[in-house]
Amino acid sequence: MDSINAPFGEVVELRQILHDSGVPLLRIIIRDGGRYTKIEVDPATAHRWGRVMTRWAETAAEGNDAPGAGGQADPV
Repeated sequence: MDSINAPFGEVVELRQILHDSGVPLLRIIIRDGGRYTKIEVDPATAHRWGRVMTRWAETAAEGNDAPGAGGQADPV
């Protein structure tokens, strides 16, 4: 579906797959050098995750702390 070049050389790939049971899933693959992280989420989980990420991105773009972060960002 999409491939996103993230900061610091990571690549995020999003792919739609169909589970053997017939449930559509979103496969998220994060490539960081030679390391790969892969997870698959159902539509309800993807929807919730997307809402949280959108809220965070909008808040971060305004220069404020992310909602629910308690005023502190996770260390990088």
